[in-house]
Amino acid sequence: MTRTLRAPAPLIDRLRQLASRPGAAAGIPVPARRSSPLSLNRMPHPKLWDDPEWRAVGRVLGLSQDDGWYHRKAFEWTHCIYGLERLEAIGPLSTVLGVGAGHEVVLYHLANRSRLTVATDLYSGDFVDSVSSEADPEFLTNPQKFAPFRYREEALIGLPADGCRLPFADASFDVVYSLSSIEHFGGHAAAARAMAEIGRVLRVGGIACVATELVLAGGPHPEYFTMQEIHEWLIDPSGLVLVEQIDPELPPQEYLDDPVRLPEQVLRTPHLVLAAGEVRFTSLILFLRKPGPVGLLAGGSRRVALAAARRLNGRPGVHSAAGPAAR
Repeated sequence: MTRTLRAPAPLIDRLRQLASRPGAAAGIPVPARRSSPLSLNRMPHPKLWDDPEWRAVGRVLGLSQDDGWYHRKAFEWTHCIYGLERLEAIGPLSTVLGVGAGHEVVLYHLANRSRLTVATDLYSGDFVDSVSSEADPEFLTNPQKFAPFRYREEALIGLPADGCRLPFADASFDVVYSLSSIEHFGGHAAAARAMAEIGRVLRVGGIACVATELVLAGGPHPEYFTMQEIHEWLIDPSGLVLVEQIDPELPPQEYLDDPVRLPEQVLRTPHLVLAAGEVRFTSLILFLRKPGPVGLLAGGSRRVALAAARRLNGRPGVHSAAGPAAR
């Protein structure tokens, strides 16, 4: 007879407590960035449109294939699907949650690539009457109206929900995504709550794809994020770990020098770097994975060891064997 070894109940409870602490995953090492094929955690760049595999995703989504038509929303939609496919996160058995999802094209594609895709948004307020009309409440009762192509109607559900208080049990979804929505939830602290919710409803081993506004110059900003704030308000509160390090490559300098100025140039393309007053910003998309208890335990031990090494290095005459990498 084969016996299954089970962890003692007190240990399981301890691991659950560890997993629920803010910054619990901070000690888990992030894999190195892969430059080939395309890096996943990155900003938009025209060279993406030159990659045949990446551009093929845009064709599937029905996006413009005109030469030189670069738009950061097209980047977010295409790169989200490209990354989820690369990570083998979606398939006929997967469940997907969109947070602040409106009725964007990504939802309809995911309905064709998952067992169930659930779209959540407030479906009210500013975005209903905006130029892009991204969250029409009619989507809740008539999603077919907004479909850009045929999709599995039984696999797509829309629900009104606050991204900071998702009405789902822990570990309900294999994939959770949110594209340029969390920065509109009410400031940095609200975005942090939304990220914690995304981490909560994601299953162990599941993938989150999150895009938001990255400040390139002229910051700080009450809703958008500098790179340091990306870690402080988004990654750390989520309890998730980046699937690879963030690619620091910026959009070309010509777009930084001549950004799309809001609101008067909102329809201008190329549309990769934007300016609101003195603030210049672009999109940053992140793919993160939910670690299991073993990874959290190892990460916690590593974090304690690094903290101890830093304390030792701060004492006169004491040197740590951990070396410079521990600092």
